[in-house]
Amino acid sequence: MKDSSLPRDLKQRAVPVYWVIGLFVFTSTMICYFDRVNFSVAAPAIMKHFGWDMGIIGLVMSMFGVGYILTQIPAGLLGDRFGGRKVLAAGSLGWSFFTLLTPLASAPLLMYLVRGLLGLAEGLNFPAATAVLSRWVPRKARARIQGMNLSGVAAGPLIATPLTVWIMTEFGWKPVFYFYGVLGILWTVAWLLYSTETPSEHKGITSADLREIEAGRTADAGVSVGDAPARSKAVWGLAASYFCFTYTWWLFLNWLPTYLVQERGYTIVKMGLFASLPWLAALISTNAAGWLSDALVKRGFSTGKARRTLIYLGAPAMAASLWLATQVGNAEAAVGLITVTILLAGLNFPAFWSLPMDMNVQKAGLITGMMNTGSALAAIVAPGVTGYVAMWFGWTAALGLGSVLALLSAVIMYVTAPPSTSEEGPARPGA
Repeated sequence: MKDSSLPRDLKQRAVPVYWVIGLFVFTSTMICYFDRVNFSVAAPAIMKHFGWDMGIIGLVMSMFGVGYILTQIPAGLLGDRFGGRKVLAAGSLGWSFFTLLTPLASAPLLMYLVRGLLGLAEGLNFPAATAVLSRWVPRKARARIQGMNLSGVAAGPLIATPLTVWIMTEFGWKPVFYFYGVLGILWTVAWLLYSTETPSEHKGITSADLREIEAGRTADAGVSVGDAPARSKAVWGLAASYFCFTYTWWLFLNWLPTYLVQERGYTIVKMGLFASLPWLAALISTNAAGWLSDALVKRGFSTGKARRTLIYLGAPAMAASLWLATQVGNAEAAVGLITVTILLAGLNFPAFWSLPMDMNVQKAGLITGMMNTGSALAAIVAPGVTGYVAMWFGWTAALGLGSVLALLSAVIMYVTAPPSTSEEGPARPGA
């Protein structure tokens, strides 16, 4: 007898279905970052092939951010209204299509358009993913599963960089985009075949898991910011805090290799080795942080307090380690401190991304879209500002600005946090 024919109360699952859903969301995020990194790795070959200069390539990269910022809030609204499953699938299909088109964009204007539309499609991922998880994940596991999801932002660069180099070496730069485009389409098909819009529709869900999920949604409805997130100081504060926080992330995602070569005198080979260390650290810390945050909830912290406590501690520590990296003379010590900075960023990501569900699980997609608009703005601002400041004032000033903004993210979070009386109460033991 097949498992699907059994009553829910009799089913025994080694792994709850909501963890499999979380794994799908993680792979979606990882593929997103595959498609962000592959162009940077292939950029020298693209410039040589088409005869383009650095200015054109820089604008191509910026166009991704322009498209990305436009769909953050709409994606959240669509996810809350129609379900994150459909929106996530539409985004994946869209960015896979535009990835496939990238080698065919032989004129700068065409490449601007293609990469801008790629950003537009990828902008659907995080708000839709949070809308999915808000429906599927019990409160006790939110930070852990969001931690797994957010580890995709580190796993993407960690895996895609050497993989893209290998594909280019063996087959050329154009097959890079064909490979990642097909990969995204295959993910979309698998996602639509396995997932359902709500847990109750899934044949593999158990009654116990379903009761846990529904209990969390009932308990959290409108507990922190009410039903009008756009009028909430806490939500706008979250977006501003996330802009300051992710500025440093985008700084290193775009400029770390150049910094190691220009400022620390690394060779290309040595840079390739050491530049991967921060992302490996972030991959580990994002998963560890989810477990830590949920552990605080189990020990009696409100969910909002547990997430914010990590930010209050982690963001200042980020600021301190990054500032120290600018002051040490030894290159390896600087890399070590930068690795600590990115590791601490990884510890804070799950806290940020769990807060929208804690604030209002029914409006989690919209709140996520508003929050991630801050990151999208940082993706546009950080690369250009960093390049300008480093050119005119030096790398110490450029990284120092990132340090100041990391500290400011904790200050903004503290000032705009909802009153403790509006937070949900302590979690019951064993809940």
